Amino acid sequence: MSIIIAGLVIQFLLVVYSNLLKRFPSDMLTDITRKLLGNIIGRTVNYVVYFYFILTGSTLTILMVKILNEQLLPLTPGWVLSLLVIASSVYLAVSNLRIISRFFVLASFWIVLLVGITLLAIWGTKELQFILPIGSVGGKDILLGSNNALLSMLGFEALLFLFPYVIGNKKGMLKTVSYANLFVTGFYTFVTFLCLITFSPQQLQQIREPVLFLFKGLTYRMVDRLDFIFLSIWIIPMTTSIIMYLFLASKSLGGGKNSYIKTVLVNGIIVFCISLIPHTDEITDTLTQFVSYLSYAIVIGLPSILLLLTFTYKKQGKGEGV
Repeated sequence: MSIIIAGLVIQFLLVVYSNLLKRFPSDMLTDITRKLLGNIIGRTVNYVVYFYFILTGSTLTILMVKILNEQLLPLTPGWVLSLLVIASSVYLAVSNLRIISRFFVLASFWIVLLVGITLLAIWGTKELQFILPIGSVGGKDILLGSNNALLSMLGFEALLFLFPYVIGNKKGMLKTVSYANLFVTGFYTFVTFLCLITFSPQQLQQIREPVLFLFKGLTYRMVDRLDFIFLSIWIIPMTTSIIMYLFLASKSLGGGKNSYIKTVLVNGIIVFCISLIPHTDEITDTLTQFVSYLSYAIVIGLPSILLLLTFTYKKQGKGEGV
């Protein structure tokens, strides 16, 4: 239920984004902020947006390295994994958007493979009674769960920067991103449902990574350790997220092509330095919680306020009246 609520919130935000971007079809979020808030306030807000993208990319890197160290490569130093992930991300992020999008299309096929592997987890002992009665935890806990689900589904805010690059009919953009949101929400709901009917509530409290643990008990004649296979494939879509946040952070500062490349390199160094902090549970939870709160301001609050300002001040957007 928490994931479904998070998906509905994201769909509402996509409608807000679509209405805002239709009024500024040739501008990114950072351009819109300067037009509606003024140059000084707009630039200040853009620096906050930049900080959000850097911190989110760093958090994803930390979580990725932490899981790889615990589950797949326990003897490899964390800084080595961070360096490899960030170096490959920077290598793609300095490319133009067309090359990045082609790589993302290739990466989407691996996501399909992840879905296929997840379907194998259907077989085995399942207990529907583990989820009964539905909603027994109370509305407050369901909303808190939606907060965690929303954080794991971040990335849709990239639309605020990618919309001007869309070639062709931009009116169908909302339908396209809505289908993407439906797929992500459905996949997350399915995986969570599998974990809930496989493990008892007491077991879930003791398991660190329920999804990976779900595959450890699956063994086939020609395939073994599906958790390692799942994790190895999972690295690819996780890396695409880091690439995208490096791209968004660099674009949020503006500048030409040469300055963009330099900015990506600097941002990669910053993300790498942040990823070197100790990966203890306390620090990771604190950082994740801070990113969660900041995402409410940047992903939900800022676009909503800007959309309201377009009705209040009747500013003129580039290429189309507001």
